[in-house]
Amino acid sequence: MRYFNKWLMLSVISGIVIGCNSSNITTTETNNNDNDNGNSDTQTQQSIQQPVGWYMRVTVQSTDNNGKTYLHNTAGVFGELDESIDGLDKHDVIGAGRAILQVRFVNSDFNNTGQYFSDYRQYNGSISSQRSWNVVVINSDKSVDLSNAPIKLDIQNLKNIFRENNRYKEITSSSSDIRDSLHIIDLDNQTTYSYADLQNANLSMDDKHLRKFRIVLGEVTENDMDTFSTNSISPIYTTNSINSSDKFGTPPEL
Repeated sequence: MRYFNKWLMLSVISGIVIGCNSSNITTTETNNNDNDNGNSDTQTQQSIQQPVGWYMRVTVQSTDNNGKTYLHNTAGVFGELDESIDGLDKHDVIGAGRAILQVRFVNSDFNNTGQYFSDYRQYNGSISSQRSWNVVVINSDKSVDLSNAPIKLDIQNLKNIFRENNRYKEITSSSSDIRDSLHIIDLDNQTTYSYADLQNANLSMDDKHLRKFRIVLGEVTENDMDTFSTNSISPIYTTNSINSSDKFGTPPEL
């Protein structure tokens, strides 16, 4: 009886050990299958979720004779979007009113010489290899005279645009390749800067209240050096004016 009890206990222990090992093996196989399915789902989502456009933002900064600094970084948006066209569309926001310091766009494809806070072109699934945008820096509110003040232009890094649940979502790109491939032309002085050069460019308003620049994505051509026309700037604010806290960048919601 004593030997039988020992044999019985060993059998029970062996069964528990074997059962635990079998359970571990089964659990491991199940987890591996779950991981495989998860990776597959993630890869599928990543392949489906493609950008529907992109944008960058131009900013400008200047300091008056009293040492006060003015910064405009709430407009100056240019890029491409799948539901935009090269002409005027709902994502091109009109600029209006006087401004101590602002960045605006002038697009000949709009069939006018108006000034806009944003300028989106048609997106065809990848960033175009050759595009250009006409940019003006204005000081139309002469209560603060910046006509001889230095200015600093900058271009924020690329943001990819995604459509999610009938809304737009933006993700900042970690790559600076596109920004570094830009050229900025000072049309008033016929000088071309790379983005790296722009950081140390000695720019000013040159005794003007409106300065003309062109941003070129790709190689600069002879035609890119030609200037462009602008209309007169309204001397007073209109009902379409924006507050300085308004954010332009991601297109309006669908």
